[in-house]
Amino acid sequence: MLTDHEKAMINLAGEDFKYAGSLDTAAMERFGMTPTRFWQEMNRILRTESAVAYRPAVVARLRLKLPARRRQVPSRLLAR
Repeated sequence: MLTDHEKAMINLAGEDFKYAGSLDTAAMERFGMTPTRFWQEMNRILRTESAVAYRPAVVARLRLKLPARRRQVPSRLLAR
């Protein structure tokens, strides 16, 4: 189940902005989050089924922007 805060974040990310940086500014004003923190939270939210149930078209569009895969850590750096 999504909180009202998470729903508001999805709504904001789904809006169309005319100028670059407008979404970042709006995230800072509405949620007091830096753009990096906003997108970290959005990435977490977008991976939930609750988000898909809430706004399926918006979530599908935003998921396309997610990296296809995380950067792979070289095996020599993994703990053995």
